[in-house]
Amino acid sequence: MSLIKIITDEEASKEASVIFRHSKQMFGRVANAVRVASHSPKIAQSLFSFIVSGLREEISEILDKRIKCLVILKTSTLNQCAY
Repeated sequence: MSLIKIITDEEASKEASVIFRHSKQMFGRVANAVRVASHSPKIAQSLFSFIVSGLREEISEILDKRIKCLVILKTSTLNQCAY
């Protein structure tokens, strides 16, 4: 259970709704970290930009997106993350 409320799609502000929509287009869902950060849309925008830039292959030029996603999944599993 989180200490800060996770914002649902219905509760999202206009700015947060834009971030949620783009997140769904890119990843198929909205990460809970982005939902929590959406209490302050400017922070959510920065966090989402960081996540996107970290996954873009042309920025890192080392690992493709699939490998990066597998690393994220493995790290979450090792940390016993429930999602």
